[in-house]
Amino acid sequence: MARTHLLRTTRRAAVALAPLLAFVLASCGAATRPAETGRPRAGGPPYPIVLAASDERRQGALAAWSAIAGTQGAPAPPPELRPVTATLAALPENLATRVRMPNVVIGEEEKLSEEEIRESLRRFISTAGPLLGVSAGDLSLVGVEEVAGASGRMRARYRQTRFAHPLRNGYGDVEVTFTVPDLVVTGLSSTAIPDSERLRRSLAAVTQQLTAQTAAASLANRAVVYKDRAGAQQTHTVAATEQVAARQLVIFPVPSPADPARLELHLAWELSAGAEAAPLLVYVDAVTGEQLGAAEGTPAG
Repeated sequence: MARTHLLRTTRRAAVALAPLLAFVLASCGAATRPAETGRPRAGGPPYPIVLAASDERRQGALAAWSAIAGTQGAPAPPPELRPVTATLAALPENLATRVRMPNVVIGEEEKLSEEEIRESLRRFISTAGPLLGVSAGDLSLVGVEEVAGASGRMRARYRQTRFAHPLRNGYGDVEVTFTVPDLVVTGLSSTAIPDSERLRRSLAAVTQQLTAQTAAASLANRAVVYKDRAGAQQTHTVAATEQVAARQLVIFPVPSPADPARLELHLAWELSAGAEAAPLLVYVDAVTGEQLGAAEGTPAG
């Protein structure tokens, strides 16, 4: 009788310990198993990273526009804002009042110095930040140059540099065209990506799945559709023997095909196909391997 009771007690103890033993073994296996690779799992971070249209962002842009272009007599005409980002696409035509950059005096010379022009631009961009979708500190000045065929007119070009990788597909640019010496703004546009800090953190959590070599090899015998500089659609099939080189990782924003109120940000490889003197740049998603777009490029510097 005592022996039977002992056997039953032992069986009950074994049954109770079985789940604990299985958990310990599974934990040991997970600790020694190599990390899995492939597409992002359902439990992983969402991908691609999405920027959605925002009424608050649009109202902020309109308020900034009123601040720099409004008059006491009449409100400024509404500007053309881009979808989703709500950044300025172009100045309205026939403005009743002139938009001016602040006059900055640093030295005693009558002619505006390069330093004074740059400081005036910086202050103007700081004021127009919500309209441009970016702060002055997140922009890098590409250059200030005279506009060909327009005496007394200059253009400043900036690139958004908040992200870990360069922006492509036409995004991340700010242009200011103005006259000298009166600093009247005659052209203003932005393709910057707002909410950059949140998006930057989300993109930093994305795990790259394709190496540069794998992405380049994926173009062999694939047809690439793109628009040339004249705007005409072209198709190029990348031959297996054609030279394809990976230039760098970039951020490639694409309007969502399912929802026009959303912009999708992809981590992508910028690939150069063909002769380096006149390359075709192809963008392949570094996570999914999807071909995102292509464009005529310039020789690598």
